[in-house]
Amino acid sequence: MLTTERFDWDIFCRVIDNYGDIAVSWRLARILTEDHRQVVRLWVDDLSALVHLVPEIDATEEQQSHHGITIIHWTDASATPTPSRFVIEAFGCTVPEDYQQRMPAQTVAWFNLEYFSAERWISDYHGRFSPQPNGLHKQFVFPSTRPDSGGLLREAHLLQARDRFLHLEQTKWAHDWQIPLPNGLSLLLFGYENRAIGELIDDLAQTTEAVTIYLPEGRLLSSAREHLRYPELMAGDQFQRGAVTLHVLPFLPQAQFDRLLWMCDILFVRGEDSLVRALWAGKPFIWQIYPTDDQAHWEKLDALLDTCRCDIPAPAFDAWRTLTHEWNRQRLAPESWQNFIEHHALLDSAAEKNRLTLAGQTELSNWLVKTAYERLQCRTI
Repeated sequence: MLTTERFDWDIFCRVIDNYGDIAVSWRLARILTEDHRQVVRLWVDDLSALVHLVPEIDATEEQQSHHGITIIHWTDASATPTPSRFVIEAFGCTVPEDYQQRMPAQTVAWFNLEYFSAERWISDYHGRFSPQPNGLHKQFVFPSTRPDSGGLLREAHLLQARDRFLHLEQTKWAHDWQIPLPNGLSLLLFGYENRAIGELIDDLAQTTEAVTIYLPEGRLLSSAREHLRYPELMAGDQFQRGAVTLHVLPFLPQAQFDRLLWMCDILFVRGEDSLVRALWAGKPFIWQIYPTDDQAHWEKLDALLDTCRCDIPAPAFDAWRTLTHEWNRQRLAPESWQNFIEHHALLDSAAEKNRLTLAGQTELSNWLVKTAYERLQCRTI
């Protein structure tokens, strides 16, 4: 759904941890601006986190504009502007009280964008309304791989860009970003701290085929330094062990991260934004979910695997599920990687089928814009 009418949107984001909140919020702001031609203000409480994703942003500016988006440093001292026609609270953050009091005169649709989940229960809650003290009704939005949800964020031309990159642009891109091209099987390792990285590297080092690992700077790098006993390992370094060549990469801007995913054969990803991008890459992935104290993350993890199963035979699915669980438990059994890689062709085919299935479902920005416009029409009748 590419819209022609331009309306104003406010997106509010509090950065909690690991860039996931701001990564999704920034991506949504860009899609609304570039694909739907909407007018977007992005309110962010920690601009330094956004700088990691968009290096041209100035973390010292209270207000600035990039890619057509007005970016506002959101603090307790921020002036209260006229609320936008459409308002999004990202991931449970709450807009300021004085802003809420001014919303009824201007705001038509108020969305609470929830965290990703593939669990069945979200189908009963997606799209529901919650009455608010200011007289408006906040609507809950659940991104998901489930067809009866808000869907996943995807730029209008992302799938075509992926195909063009793989056929025409990969070599030049790798040269421009000083990233060595892969030799043999290629893995991306992007995650939180994980003791299992040592067991994974050791298992891969003993294989008969060459393996290239790309490890971006971040929290998982500290685990690699500890296992490899190489505390000064940093971006630009290369490490060789047996069949494995490990390249440490700088933290790439968000606009380039997709291309790194597309270049690799198997994707170890973390959190929400990189998971969704792995799904659009159409490659086998291992998801490191953010753990919760109540252990509810295991159900959430299994729900995702179930929705992405497609027609994977039981032995291949079990190998994928086992490696995923062990990676999240930070302990790999000696046979887990071998069992997984034996089914790589089947898992690769299933990932591509899953990509096409998801592309046929609702896309999140389309759902938001369509729903907002419907609310506007009801209000103006």
